[in-house]
Amino acid sequence: MNKKNVLLINPPLHFDNDLPHSLDVSVPPLGLLYLASYINHYSNSLNASVIDIGAEKISLSETLKRIKKQKPFVIGLTSMTPQLQGTVELAKCLKKSFPKVKIFLGGPHISADPGFINRFRVFDYAITGEAEKTFLDSLKKLVSGKKIPRIQSSEVIDNLDSIPFPDKELIDRNKYFKRESMMFSRGCPYNCYYCSRPSISKKVRYRSAENLIGEIKSVYKDCHGKIDFQDDTFTLDRKRVLDFCRKVIEQNLKLEWKCNSRIDLVDEELLATMKKAGCSLIHFGIEAGNEKIRKNIVKKGSFTNKQTVRVFAMCREKGIKVAGYFMIGHPTETKENLKQTEKLILGLRMNLLGLSIPTPFPGSALYDIARKRGIISSRIIDDFAQKKLGKGYVGNYPILVSENLLQKDVMKFMRDTNRKFYISAKILFQKFVDDLFHPQKLYLDLKDFIFLVSKGVSSRKPYINKE
Repeated sequence: MNKKNVLLINPPLHFDNDLPHSLDVSVPPLGLLYLASYINHYSNSLNASVIDIGAEKISLSETLKRIKKQKPFVIGLTSMTPQLQGTVELAKCLKKSFPKVKIFLGGPHISADPGFINRFRVFDYAITGEAEKTFLDSLKKLVSGKKIPRIQSSEVIDNLDSIPFPDKELIDRNKYFKRESMMFSRGCPYNCYYCSRPSISKKVRYRSAENLIGEIKSVYKDCHGKIDFQDDTFTLDRKRVLDFCRKVIEQNLKLEWKCNSRIDLVDEELLATMKKAGCSLIHFGIEAGNEKIRKNIVKKGSFTNKQTVRVFAMCREKGIKVAGYFMIGHPTETKENLKQTEKLILGLRMNLLGLSIPTPFPGSALYDIARKRGIISSRIIDDFAQKKLGKGYVGNYPILVSENLLQKDVMKFMRDTNRKFYISAKILFQKFVDDLFHPQKLYLDLKDFIFLVSKGVSSRKPYINKE
């Protein structure tokens, strides 16, 4: 029986003279790998494969040649908002070159902006949310000649253990960091005003510890136990995290892993157990130095600066490195508030700092705020996707700054604070040691450091070129 081919593609930010441009393609496209693995596991008549254009650095013309060879009957594209230019450009070429092939659109942007598919008719179908089951059901119907809705809300899978491990053999592992990307949970219950993630799914579900450890063992020889957990908030379920950590310790698995968490979702016992199980670094979103702005504007929670200092100190005591993420320019923020943020940043003794400016993406409360303030129009997404704002994401997609601040002052604060934090012998030595055996990461961090010194902002941010 000849299987029908399903091709899943991760587009770049945009194409320029046939070549792809991307910001950070160091991590495999887990969403597409899960989709492909689910299709290949649960269907005997379909064969799914993956192309990650940015990571593979393949041109648009080469992409089309590959597609012609594979002869897919369906192509699925995933897209975050920053990728829309590349996604639309690719879809247009696909429609022209392969008019009979059906094109599906999925991913974060369409989940937050489902009307996008009706404004851009180059896509035949769209699926919002976590698409594994709904996408496979749709493919089976198309194979049998049945009709399906143009846009569908996906059916959330409650039992994550029923989803096959993402098949990393579908990609070239050498194109990514020598660490495995994994997820212990799906869904986020929070409503941080800058985040559109809840539009995918707010329902929190965890895999069993046994299932996760099974995946770790299956790829251990490839990553030597080095793992980056991509969960929005790894420690949401304290009991499950402790269970996982204790099983890792009991089985004497030698791991080194990183995760994301919140100040109000860790404690001394949990941190100590995580460290014993191999946790080496935790990313914390702090977002503001002013507690009222953090709670009332950002909707980040009620934790205090004292709690933040205490948690970072606990991490250091346990031997866990910490990364702190902050935004500047929040609505109502003043210069005095910026000074509070700087004081907190420089006093936390962090290992890594992420400093950014609020960027309004569809599906977030920040997007609605920007619309009401007239910072963006109802046409912003379509104009961006059609390159009417300029070619590419960096320097073109809009940002939001407080009505009490000038954008030039916010940018100056960012430059000054980044330089104060990063241009120190301790930070530089630490980064060199961390990257010593990871050439690709060393290159990216060196590039980022040069930007931080020369421009005062990260090379991976959307506002380098304009102020």
